[in-house]
Amino acid sequence: MTGGPTATLPWVPPRAEFATEAEKAAAEWIAPYGQAWHLLRTRDWLMHLDPAATVEMRLAAMTHDIERMFPGGPRVDFTVASWDDPVYLYAHQLRSAEIVGVWLAGREARAEGVDAAEVRRLVALHEVGGLRGADLVQAADSLSFLETLAGLARDWVTSGTCTRAVAAAKLRYSVDRIRVPEAVEPARALFDWAVAQLPPEEEEDA
Repeated sequence: MTGGPTATLPWVPPRAEFATEAEKAAAEWIAPYGQAWHLLRTRDWLMHLDPAATVEMRLAAMTHDIERMFPGGPRVDFTVASWDDPVYLYAHQLRSAEIVGVWLAGREARAEGVDAAEVRRLVALHEVGGLRGADLVQAADSLSFLETLAGLARDWVTSGTCTRAVAAAKLRYSVDRIRVPEAVEPARALFDWAVAQLPPEEEEDA
């Protein structure tokens, strides 16, 4: 049996225009990254959740996974590890924060007025959330993952990287970790849609 993506994508926010030179520079920097769309949509979701989000929050949203664009980063086998494995998550978010900090230090002219330390803090918390905007960045990351990377989860299953149950658990984890009340309902709608993109169990077993 051949399965394909099903259901209609739930409502998602429109693109939000870049308001600062720093954001334009960040968009140029992340453009070569294979999942740059996920980063950009994280910013869009952040601005939907909090239209008054600071430029530091917006930059953190746009760059939070950037360490994966550079070789030598942490790796984990999620067929045996859990999606909330702290050894991997902290290594990933801290490496991204370090890389973003170095990038900002070299962009003083276009990042004037940006609190680089605050951007690093938010990037360093994007997987686990926290105070002063960190929960919002994390929630936006989850919403964007469900919207933009459901196809990746499907590919994990069809390629044999993991089982359908493991991929579905990743999608569920993206919802369960959210602590921003306004993000829960759209996350649940996107979760249902994303799970529908996974191959049927009979196709996986074929």
